[in-house]
Amino acid sequence: MQIPSVLMLYPMWNKRKSKLMKLFLKLIIVFILFLFPFLIQAQTPIANRVKAMAKHLPEGANVIAKYTDNKRHCLYYGLHNRLFRYDVIKNKSENVEFSSSGYARMLNTFVSPKGDFIFVVVAKIQDETTKPYDNEELWRYDSHSKKSSKIGSGFKVEKRKGCFVIKKVSKKKDSIHLMTRQRWTAKDYYFDLDGHIIWGKDEYQIDLRKLR
Repeated sequence: MQIPSVLMLYPMWNKRKSKLMKLFLKLIIVFILFLFPFLIQAQTPIANRVKAMAKHLPEGANVIAKYTDNKRHCLYYGLHNRLFRYDVIKNKSENVEFSSSGYARMLNTFVSPKGDFIFVVVAKIQDETTKPYDNEELWRYDSHSKKSSKIGSGFKVEKRKGCFVIKKVSKKKDSIHLMTRQRWTAKDYYFDLDGHIIWGKDEYQIDLRKLR
């Protein structure tokens, strides 16, 4: 009787090992597919509440950001020039005080690409101290810490592709008392979509009367 050598047995073992690996991978895939509906179902209650609330906001409200994670579980919306947060766990809506100096109205809102920050452009309150070349502000609200910070102010705040731009008067070119010669210089400051300064563009001349 011929006894198989070790060299003859090796291909047979290698082949059997390959089959076992394939079977193991199939079992893993089946297990994942089995658990997937349960994982989705575990996340849907908060998501469903946020989605439902977005459809039942007060008249005139606009949705700004939705958060369906277990930490934030809320919806941010704008109404009557104010920012509100609705907590779907507490079933409670509250006003978000993001500006420490107050403002006249909200001009625009943006959400950072990863959703960490909400940016709000506001018009400052008009009074005898308000300057026409410094009447808009950009604020950043952290959706995790619920803290806000002022990014900057100027005569114009713009959202462009990949950045924010704050147009700011830098210095006067001629005497402000001469109404016909109110030419000042301005500078554009660029910020990334997380609110960090990138760079400042070269100064250019502006007519102050056009800003009034």
